[in-house]
Amino acid sequence: MPKEQTSLPHIYELDPLRICTALGVVAVHVLAFTTFLNPGEIGNQIQNAVLVSFHFTREVFMFVTAFALVYVYSKRPLAPVQFWKKRAAGVLFPYAVWSVIYVWANAPAAPPATFFQTSVFALLTGSASYQLYYILLTLQFYLFFPLFLPFIRSCARHPWITLAISFTLQVFLFALDYHTIQRSTSPFWQRISVYQDRFFLLYQFYFILGGLSALYFTQFRAFLLRHGRSIVGVFLLALAGLWLHFALQVRIYHESIGYATSVLQPIMVLYSLAVICFALWLASLWTQKRGPEQSPHGSRLWRMLADASFGVYLIHALILTVLLRWVVPELLTTWPGAVRVFLIWVITAGVSVGLSILLMHIPVVSRLVGRAAPLRKRHREPATLAKSKKELQSFSPPIQN
Repeated sequence: MPKEQTSLPHIYELDPLRICTALGVVAVHVLAFTTFLNPGEIGNQIQNAVLVSFHFTREVFMFVTAFALVYVYSKRPLAPVQFWKKRAAGVLFPYAVWSVIYVWANAPAAPPATFFQTSVFALLTGSASYQLYYILLTLQFYLFFPLFLPFIRSCARHPWITLAISFTLQVFLFALDYHTIQRSTSPFWQRISVYQDRFFLLYQFYFILGGLSALYFTQFRAFLLRHGRSIVGVFLLALAGLWLHFALQVRIYHESIGYATSVLQPIMVLYSLAVICFALWLASLWTQKRGPEQSPHGSRLWRMLADASFGVYLIHALILTVLLRWVVPELLTTWPGAVRVFLIWVITAGVSVGLSILLMHIPVVSRLVGRAAPLRKRHREPATLAKSKKELQSFSPPIQN
């Protein structure tokens, strides 16, 4: 095997994206499961409007996943078997363990045969818990990555043409899905609709965008910093357009809330792209405030939180279930619904982050959150070896989504 090149510099901009998007996933699920706290028609619709504005999370996770892998392997050899073994240990293993945990938590009294069958089905479909589908998407991308890497390198010769074609295809796929499959009353298409979001090619634009952004990150970052006002303006327009679209669907066309808040709808393609550019612009502003050889201010904290993001993604559903069962009924009904919803998000997010950080520091148990070794042990390694490992480990799944 050829000798690997010198470790690449860490992309600090990805750290805030990883943890903030993971906390956005927590917000999505808190908002979705606490609509009963705003029972009035207007209050319920406002909460769902906020919910739909957080539906960028899976797209950002896919963008970050592709970005990280292409960045790491763009100038170093890729041995597929070794690559898959590393991902099996860091992603497949915790995915399998947490799937079994969630299956047991959902039906602790199930007979052994039923438990086994349910666990196998959940592993294959990502259905053990409502957030685990993303891990299944990630695993599919890992299997495909040895082919994706040379593909994205060849596309890099014509990045704008590639992005234009990919973006158009993405809009077409979402439009076809939204206006046909999701509306269909056919049992066959309804069955497809349940599991379609677990097929990674359905989100091809975000993988391609992430890969090309990694190959052209210096130019991409410079573009973002030059056009900051325009990026903010486009993001605000996209957000306003998303909310206007939601209001029209619910108030004028009388669509169901579930249909109006669907992630797989054409407007989400543009909105998610605007969010990605806006988030990277903010992160780039943060990272540019440093010397040539210095880390950005607060980078150690962001790095630790980013490391915890995978655990947050895996754990938070258990925490939220406990809060919904035992804490929400005890909250004062005199408090406004929005205050109670926000409080549930703060507790869920805070406990999930704390537990994830704790697990990262415990030997063996750290593997449950995608860490081959606890952080305290990793930090004691010789500087050269630790730097090389940190470059690879820092690009573990962002929870991600």
